[in-house]
Amino acid sequence: MHFSTVVVTKACPVAKLPGCATLRFSLLTLSDHRSDGGLSKADRLLAMLFLSIALVLRVLLAYHFRIDSDEPEPLHVVWAWTQGLLLYRDIFDNHMPVFQALSAPLFHLLGVRADIVLPMRLAMIPLFVGTIWCVWKISVSIFSPRIALWTALLAAFIPPFFLTSVEYRADDLWTALWLTVLTVLVAGRATVGRAFTAGLLLGLAFTVSMKTSLMALSLGLAWLGTVLALWFAGCRIEARRFILYAVAALLGMITMPGIVVLFFVSHGVGPQMFYCVISHNILSRVADRSWLMKSATRWLALLPIELFGVWLIWRWRETIALRSRFTFIFMAGAFYYSTFLFLWPLREPQTRLPFYPVMAIIVAPCLLWFADPLLKRTRVFSFILPALIVAVEIALIDRAGSPFTNNTTDKIGLIANVLTLTDESDYVMDSKGETIYRRRPIYYMLDRITKRRMHRHLIRDDIPDRLIETRTALIATTPRLPRRDVAFITNNYLPIAFRLRALGKTVRSGDEKWESTRFDVVVPGRYTLVCASGKTAGLLDGTEFDGPRELTAGSHTFRQTAGAGRTVLIWARAIERGYSPFAEIEPDKMTQQD
Repeated sequence: MHFSTVVVTKACPVAKLPGCATLRFSLLTLSDHRSDGGLSKADRLLAMLFLSIALVLRVLLAYHFRIDSDEPEPLHVVWAWTQGLLLYRDIFDNHMPVFQALSAPLFHLLGVRADIVLPMRLAMIPLFVGTIWCVWKISVSIFSPRIALWTALLAAFIPPFFLTSVEYRADDLWTALWLTVLTVLVAGRATVGRAFTAGLLLGLAFTVSMKTSLMALSLGLAWLGTVLALWFAGCRIEARRFILYAVAALLGMITMPGIVVLFFVSHGVGPQMFYCVISHNILSRVADRSWLMKSATRWLALLPIELFGVWLIWRWRETIALRSRFTFIFMAGAFYYSTFLFLWPLREPQTRLPFYPVMAIIVAPCLLWFADPLLKRTRVFSFILPALIVAVEIALIDRAGSPFTNNTTDKIGLIANVLTLTDESDYVMDSKGETIYRRRPIYYMLDRITKRRMHRHLIRDDIPDRLIETRTALIATTPRLPRRDVAFITNNYLPIAFRLRALGKTVRSGDEKWESTRFDVVVPGRYTLVCASGKTAGLLDGTEFDGPRELTAGSHTFRQTAGAGRTVLIWARAIERGYSPFAEIEPDKMTQQD
């Protein structure tokens, strides 16, 4: 959207601006952006090469890059959609629902498979392509085609952006929508319809993530800042048109969230949706006055730097339209990052995802501008510097996550084991839905927010009670559980595979004599007895033990008459399906991705 056509009633030529004769700043003084050199054959060939490399890397990393715990989490919600479960009522999720709902058809088409995360990652590639196209489209509306091309290529290979966007997460769609909104706002003539479209896209972003409030605030501040910059440049602002576009954008913004909210309200889960998406995510520190004051002070401390950046842009010898577009993009990115850094309560890496492409639009052209005079003086080909930077980015991507090393086997193996051991009706106690295809015995997922709420007694920790009530036989990812619950699980579940425990306990250690042993069963179920040396024999509750048996909660006795080594009581299905409590299990090391 050309800001000169949005709020300026009369074009303001550079020559007529106050003090225009002195507005020469050598490092930012360029000829018209449309004549800053076309695309050379080398530029085109390198672009094709790097884009091909990007596509190959995306596919390889989709199947080899380590799986973050945030990836199975939304897939568990997608599975719930395919099972006819109603989000927020039947299953907990503290995110907006549209990304998961859009994923449901592909998820259903792929069927039940342990490696479901990997093909679902491939669905993120079009979102990545769309994001990079938006970077190019925004850049070419401000700079030359060559600068726009290399800006898009540099943005595509920013290592944290590239690797995080490989993962299956709602943030990929969220980022693509953010860049699309910016594209609509700067790459076309201003109309009421365009303002409404931008608002509609921003509203769609809200249906993907409530973190869009961070974007909306940044866009509002950037729009206000750009209007003020135009006003200081001597351009008269027509308030009526300004208000008209703002109203159109606002109407567009509330349309999609309104439809989504009405859907859940019509199904009787409006209050549950409000709690899950809003109330649950509000931490006490957000309402803490001292934290707010400190954060606001830090945010304001960055304001002079941001204003200095705007001042530099307006020293650029270009048209008002180009400077206003660049100002808007710069301020949108700057306000997004400063607000995220100092005012956002949860500083998760994926929340930075929308910032990286905007940062590239701001930084890459400046870098290319500064380097061009030097490259021309030394007669070095102008494509060497940006190509070298992209090559370094690719090397950093390879170092952070080699596309040729498979780091997905442990998480996929966990899902495969659960599918082997359980039926559709069984419950599995995981923390964030990492087993994907099975329901948890508790309503909540155990992310950082839920654990903090449990610690502050805002949510009742009834995990042991629910394990007993639902007769849950499998536990996954124990380290994420609260300490009290870990103690209960350690006493009543035995490890049988990577990050997987089954109902059971040690009845007799290897050095104990064959005497009557008393043990307690807390979770009723179908159990069997095994020993380290193989088959065991004896009297279970006074009758001959001849195989798996249903045991009720309470005290039981076992008098062993055959078998050597440690003797354990174990969930019978685990033994029947080839698992053993005596198997050597891969050490579990919790990482940042868990």
